[in-house]
Order: sequence, then C-alpha cells, then structure tokens
Amino acid sequence: MIKVMLVEDEIKIRQGIKVLLEEVIQGFTVMWEANHGARALEILKVAIPDVLITDVRMQVMDGIRLIKHLREIYPELPVVIISGYDEFEYAKQAIKLGVKDYLLKPVNRSEFALVFNRIREEYYSAAQLTGGNALPAESKLVAKIRDRVERNLDQEISLQWASQALQLHPNYFSQLFKKETGENFSDYVLKMRINRAKQLLSETHLKVYDISRMIGYQSPKHFATVFKRETGLSPNAYRDQHFA
Repeated sequence: MIKVMLVEDEIKIRQGIKVLLEEVIQGFTVMWEANHGARALEILKVAIPDVLITDVRMQVMDGIRLIKHLREIYPELPVVIISGYDEFEYAKQAIKLGVKDYLLKPVNRSEFALVFNRIREEYYSAAQLTGGNALPAESKLVAKIRDRVERNLDQEISLQWASQALQLHPNYFSQLFKKETGENFSDYVLKMRINRAKQLLSETHLKVYDISRMIGYQSPKHFATVFKRETGLSPNAYRDQHFA
C-alpha cells in the first residue's frame, strides 16, 4: 500500500478523499490526517509518507508554507494540492515547489484518478529500482545523511546530530537507518572514520595528530586505541605497511 498523509481542515472532504483513494482507486491508504500544516510537520518528524495531499488555505499554517518546509526535509516527496481557490499566485507558487498537480474543489473524480494512477505507477517503478526493499523517500533520507557524515567527519557526529539534520525523532531515524543499511548508525560513522584515516595514512604525510582531528578525535591517544582495535595495527604501523 502507498502511504498517504492528508492535510485538510474540513472533515467531510478528508473523508471523501479517503474513500476515493482506498475504495475507488485502491492501492493507497491514508495513514495520517492533519487539519493544518503545523500539525502535519509534527507528524513528519516521526513518519515518512509516500504521498502528501494538502489544502492551501488553512488555519495556523497554510499549504504553501507547509510545502516549503517539507521540501527542506523531503525534496522529492510527491505533493498534490486540492484547493477551493483558483488563484494564479497559488498555482505559480505550487509549480515552483514542484507539486504533482493542483486540483480544484469540488474534486473531479476522473481528474483525481488520473493523477493518482500516475503517482502509483511512478511509485512502483521507483520501488523496483531500489529492489523493493526501501521506499524511495526513505532511501533519499539515508543517502542525504550519509553524504553529510562524509563531509563532516571532523565534527562530533551523533544520532541526535543526524536526527536533527533530518528533523526526525532519534529513535525513528535509528530504526530507519538500520532497516536500510543493515548496520547501526554509530557503527557506520566509526567505519567511515577508520576508512578516512586509512586513506590519509596511506596517501599523505600528515601527522597522526592531525589525522585524528580531521576524523573527529580530539585525542590522538584515543584515536590510536580505536584504530588498533578496528584494524589490528597502530596508525604508524598501518602507514609503514600501506604508504603508497
């Protein structure tokens, strides 16, 4: 089932869209509902939908502001706007934010079905490319944090650091990372640091002290202890054996 988040302040409209998706078009399930954008953002910290449907004009936070925030976390998550307002400015902003479609209320069932049948086809095509093991949005999140780790090995990297970067709950991020990679986040960070240290030891004349700081260890002694535990060699012994 393709998981949908529905953001709409009118209960009857939410109910109608839910029936259309789950009973008429099928293949979709409305997992999360919110009556304004701020509530939707709270849910998005602990959940990753496959598709988001949102109204434009809502109390607390409107749909356009919601999508702007959403794009910072999930830049390619499919979004469909369903609005009672046929205004050019809204449509122009929606296009800039990369929404899939802008449908007007009352919803035309044929148009709605065309849009979501297309989304369903794209979803399953993307799932096949990832081997069906991970959802596309989740894969992009893990790829994003891996890239950030590789570029910031000299900093203090923790589960909290990663979850804040993605605006997700730490427990949820931890489970997601383990699910997709098969390893704990802390083990992954350690592996990346040791691999970078090996590269620097074998390809540069940098002092062990400098290398330790470049991969996030302020204490060269601590770095040497960890490096030997992981490789069986001290940093200097590794350099002696592998320097190009």
